[in-house]
Amino acid sequence: MFKHVLVCVDGSKDAAGAEEVTVLLASRLDAVLHGVHVIDSSFLEGAFITDISAAMGFEPFLNLQAQVRATLSEVAEAIKERFIAHCSQAGITHSFQIIRAPVVRGILDAAKLADLVVVGQRGVNARFHEDLLGPTTETLLRRSPRPVLVVPADGRFPTRPLVAYDGSPKAVRALQVGATLCRQLSLELTVVTVGDDAGRGEACLREAAAYLGPHGIPVKYQRQGGEAVEEELLKLLEYDGFDLLLLGAHGHTRIVELMLGSTSEFMARRSPVPVLCVTRA
Repeated sequence: MFKHVLVCVDGSKDAAGAEEVTVLLASRLDAVLHGVHVIDSSFLEGAFITDISAAMGFEPFLNLQAQVRATLSEVAEAIKERFIAHCSQAGITHSFQIIRAPVVRGILDAAKLADLVVVGQRGVNARFHEDLLGPTTETLLRRSPRPVLVVPADGRFPTRPLVAYDGSPKAVRALQVGATLCRQLSLELTVVTVGDDAGRGEACLREAAAYLGPHGIPVKYQRQGGEAVEEELLKLLEYDGFDLLLLGAHGHTRIVELMLGSTSEFMARRSPVPVLCVTRA
């Protein structure tokens, strides 16, 4: 399923964690790993340069743009060299792109032929908004037609995946991806449904079992009481030893998610382990 994996690297701790997990994943899946670093074009034009220039007391775009461009290019080349060395040492097929564009657009363009997009939980400016999901990651979860794996700085290679299943179309997609991934990696899958309605929960688990049966993978089924789905999932991740969460994204319209929040974004922001958000495609 995942034969072309794209990982986004920006020099942050979280991106380094994402790279580490992805190199191991590509090695186990015999996949091609594509690295991408996007030089944000907003740093080279518009209000950013104007504001910095004014603060320093000289005309906008007079030398400063060239200096910023050169610095960002040097950083990009250093990231590229490190990535290539890492992949070469691991013995995996790889490529690397440096793209100058708005960040999300650049990632989506690079991911055109990818099967999976991997990003860090937070980017290089995380220290300024520690309680927030990085804006790039948040936007990718809404716009990417590919599954997005969000990895925290201390994320590790998964050995105990957990898929959240509630019978919805988005959860079905997560179940399908989880089954395929566990078969490829020879892992046991745990399926959990959250809610206080025991009858509905058991029905969801029977439905999941009927689907997973032919896949021939070891599966455990668990019903978790409670109506606060996100909080219950966090408890499982923090105390029960699961190291990967799979769940569906794009379960509501953009307006509804703005008002009520998105489970996938909440979990991607708060989860102590990697979260694989299976998007609309």
